Amino acid sequence: MQHKLSILALMLVTMGLAGCSNTLNPAANLDYTQNGQLVGYQDADDVHQEKLVYDINASGLAPKGQINIWAEKLVNELVLQNDALRPDQPLLIVTPVMSSDFNQTNELALQLQQSLLSAFHAHEFNLVDLNVSTSLRATEKGELILSRNWEQLPTDMPVSHVLVSTLNLTNEGVNFNGRVVDITNNRVVSAVQSFVAGKSLSGYVLPANKVQTRDGLIYRTENVKDSRYTVIGDKQ
Repeated sequence: MQHKLSILALMLVTMGLAGCSNTLNPAANLDYTQNGQLVGYQDADDVHQEKLVYDINASGLAPKGQINIWAEKLVNELVLQNDALRPDQPLLIVTPVMSSDFNQTNELALQLQQSLLSAFHAHEFNLVDLNVSTSLRATEKGELILSRNWEQLPTDMPVSHVLVSTLNLTNEGVNFNGRVVDITNNRVVSAVQSFVAGKSLSGYVLPANKVQTRDGLIYRTENVKDSRYTVIGDKQ
């Protein structure tokens, strides 16, 4: 009986260790290196050669964070709700703006724009990057081609559909509303609405406080529930 209990205990410990070995978050495992391996083969002249190959499955895909996962979920629903846009039609992703001011944006919106573009491309849509300028700039800071200067951007882009979106910060998190619009007639061909708790975007937003600074003005509330989340990097 004691011998059986010892075997059972050993099995439980082994299972526990195996479970612990799988708890590592792949997104945080950036120390992994894969040097590849040499594989022998015969070339067209029947001469033995060797080449260096890499196992893509072993190294895995690029690690992703909170904003990337959110963007993928938003695009999944936009694709599901789509009733007109074809994958071969050019689509432009513009920067999300604040619902209260269509001329205001922030660091969260800028990053979300980039993630939405990648997520749409994963669905094999025909994406257009507006920020690729008409010329390459070689500077002391590097070789640059991306720009937000309208004078350096192309003006004859054949785009008929645009993803426009708005953000709204609350005392609990962030509201997102997006829609794909046919700009030839302003028809909405797909739409999505989403809310994400602020604690799920801890690297991008700060929790509500009783004292906040917005647009150079100090706001004080007696109850945190009357305040709202703020985006890290917002101009104070």
